Amino acid sequence: MPQPDKTAADVFADVGRAIFPGDDWQARLAFALGVRRDTIRQWLSGHVPIGPGHGAFDDLLALVARRESELHAAKDELQEWLQRNRV
Repeated sequence: MPQPDKTAADVFADVGRAIFPGDDWQARLAFALGVRRDTIRQWLSGHVPIGPGHGAFDDLLALVARRESELHAAKDELQEWLQRNRV
């Protein structure tokens, strides 16, 4: 269930970390979105406002959908391979 107290920056950060786990998630997300890492930091700090109407959220949603599709395909491949190769 969504938490109403989360800001747009909080949601952006949570999703960014989920897509790109690890310490370098901001740099990897910036690259994927075609923006500078400074831009990500400014959005997260509130120095540059970002809200639900910002196009970066549409791009973020597209990244999530692509990752979801890639993971689904990887799962299917792994399951099929295991079925063929387990004794």
